[in-house]
Amino acid sequence: MIFQVLPQELLDLLRVLEFWDHILIGLAKTMWLYVWALLFGFFLGLLLALLRHYGGRILSRIATGYVEIVRGTPLLIQLLFIYFLPFSINSFLDAQGLPFIPIGRWSIYVTSELFGRTMTMVFLDHITLMGILTLSLNSAAYQAEYLRGAVMSISSGQLEAAQSIGMSRRSGILHIVLPQALRRVIPSWSNEAAYLPKYTVVVFYIGLTELFAQAHYIISETFLTLSVYIVVALIFLVIITLISKSLDILYKWTAIPGL
Repeated sequence: MIFQVLPQELLDLLRVLEFWDHILIGLAKTMWLYVWALLFGFFLGLLLALLRHYGGRILSRIATGYVEIVRGTPLLIQLLFIYFLPFSINSFLDAQGLPFIPIGRWSIYVTSELFGRTMTMVFLDHITLMGILTLSLNSAAYQAEYLRGAVMSISSGQLEAAQSIGMSRRSGILHIVLPQALRRVIPSWSNEAAYLPKYTVVVFYIGLTELFAQAHYIISETFLTLSVYIVVALIFLVIITLISKSLDILYKWTAIPGL
C-alpha cells in the first residue's frame, strides 16, 4: 500500500517544483528581509544593551521599557501597527489641512530572465520598508538581551583598569568590553539569528510576496497543500541549519583559548 502512494506523492512534489521561479523569488525576498532585519536589529540591539548597562537611570529605563514592550507584544500586532500608522497619520493631517506623508506606489526592483522565465525582485517599496522596519525593531529587543548578558559577563574591573591607565570610559567600552562581549555572545545570539527567518512569514499579512506568500500562490494553482508546505518546511530547515553551522564555525574561529 505504501509503495502505491509514494509515487503519487513524489509526483506531487515534482509538480510543486515546477513553480521553481516563484519559490526562488520568495526565497530571495525572505532572505532580503532577514539580512536587513538582522543587521539593523543588531546595531539597535547593541545600542539598547549598552544603554541598559551604562546609560544611567533615565536612558537605562527608556531602553528597558522599549525591550519589555516589544518582547511583551505579538509580532503580528507590531507589524499591523507600523503598517497602518502612516495611513492614520495621513488621515489626521488631512483633517488639519497639512501635507501628507508620501506613502505612494514607489518601488525599486530588478527584472531578469532565467531559463526562459521572467522574474521580478522588488528590493524596496512601502510594504517592504514596513516589513524590514518591523522585523528590525522586534529583533533588536531580543538581540539587546543577548548582548546585554554578554556585556555583563565582562568583569567591571577590566573597565576600571582601562580608566586607571588613562582610557576614557567610552574607549574602555569600545576597545576592552565590546571585543570580548561580541565573542561570548555568539552561541546565545545564534538563537535569534536562526529564529528570525521563521519570523519573516508574518509579513505575508501586509501583502509581501515572500516565501510563504508564494506558497499560497502555488497552492491556489495546484491545490497540493501538503506538498507545498513540505517543500517550504524543507527550505527553512536547510536555511536555518546553514545559519547555525556558520555561526558555530564563527564562534570556534573567534574563541579565545582558555575562556
